[in-house]
Amino acid sequence: QALMLTNLDEDGKTLESILSTKKNTAGEEKRASSIKLALKEITQSGFAFKAFEITEYDVKKHQGLQEYFKNELKSQIDELDYKEKDLKVVTDDATYYFDTDKETIIKEVGNKKEALGCGKIVVKGSFKKATKKQEAKITITCELIPDYQKDYEIIQHSFDEKKNKKNIDEFMAKYITKPFELLENMVGVEINFNKVFYKPEKLRSLNKIVSEIKNLDGELHKLESNLSI
Repeated sequence: QALMLTNLDEDGKTLESILSTKKNTAGEEKRASSIKLALKEITQSGFAFKAFEITEYDVKKHQGLQEYFKNELKSQIDELDYKEKDLKVVTDDATYYFDTDKETIIKEVGNKKEALGCGKIVVKGSFKKATKKQEAKITITCELIPDYQKDYEIIQHSFDEKKNKKNIDEFMAKYITKPFELLENMVGVEINFNKVFYKPEKLRSLNKIVSEIKNLDGELHKLESNLSI
């Protein structure tokens, strides 16, 4: 059974728990996939991004805006690592960073710190070509998203649908402690290779072992005689 686990911080909290929800056209509650931040500044290791819609570049170094993004700016964005303690994302209202000890995203407002739960700080950059209405530009965005982890568990399968569901539910309740979402259910056969293909080594006969011991014992006596022991 494949499943998607939701990772938790040290207090058992996930960013997923604070994502907004709204009803779709069918009336079903749907949870947002992320929290989008209105950026003011991103800093890490003494480097800072302060512009998030970029239309200018150094014409002495690059032949165009797209080349500037591809050859310089994209690599700088890719090097940002939210699990490094000094990565900070600043908005007009708060500062966000990841606490690696507690495995949680921190929202800091003034002197007040709030743990939002286990999640990821994802910074992305993209180049947008010029259109009739707007010039070409580079955009930098940042989102807070839950931290998910794909997992696979081997669960006894039954072709009886109700019994199979019962097997899965009992297994999850016993062994899985994180919030999860069931994915595809793969039906297969588990083969014990040691049991099916193992070929035991043929042991020597007892007579042969006793004979070898007697020979070794005889050689030992000869050595003792030579050494006058």
